[in-house]
Amino acid sequence: MESKLQKFLNDAFAPYGDFPARNDVVQELHANLVEKFNDLKREGKSDEEAYQLTIDSFGDVTEIMEHVPHAETTAEGTKEPTANGPTPKASALMQADLTDSDLAHKDFSKSALMESSFDRSDMHGATFKSAALKAASFAEANVRDAVFTSSDLQNVNFNKANLTNATFNKSDLSGVSFDGLTLDGVSFNNSSLKNASFKNTVLRNVSFYHSAVKHAVFDGATMDKLTYALLKGAKATLTDVTVQ
Repeated sequence: MESKLQKFLNDAFAPYGDFPARNDVVQELHANLVEKFNDLKREGKSDEEAYQLTIDSFGDVTEIMEHVPHAETTAEGTKEPTANGPTPKASALMQADLTDSDLAHKDFSKSALMESSFDRSDMHGATFKSAALKAASFAEANVRDAVFTSSDLQNVNFNKANLTNATFNKSDLSGVSFDGLTLDGVSFNNSSLKNASFKNTVLRNVSFYHSAVKHAVFDGATMDKLTYALLKGAKATLTDVTVQ
């Protein structure tokens, strides 16, 4: 059962990548969950009952992450990247102004990019693995075919961005607004979408496998039948949507 609880924690923290305090945080939480499970077993609960009650007591991982550092940073690579400049992998670029930049196919993996601006930039095919992007802005940017994996994207601004075929797997998209966008071929698999908004959004061939969409907003959205079926199966609220 300890390995099952470990897997639960690994899955819960997957959207945040390998942030500096991860091992310590997960180890401490694992010890707490094991202790909780053992207490429930002593009360006469079955293994399955004790496990379910234990994980139900875990709470919201986003609240935990508000109190710990999210990503690795280095003193290197702090220059703003250009079309011919260095790849900013594993860089500290907090609050960087990368507006109107050519960043196509750049690798921003394991970079700290909180509150940075990528507005109107070409991010075509860029890679963001285990990146910290909280409150960053991609307004009017070309994010087509970009890959965001195990990244913190809380409250990121995608206003008028082109997200065609973008991938947002195992990432935290809490509070992100996709209102009014056309999402074609986008993947949100294994991601958190707590309080994310898709008001008046067009969704075509969009994937939400194993994602938390129960508290996302889809008012006025238009979607294809497959996307609708996936969301309905995930218990999303779809009372005011159009299916085409």
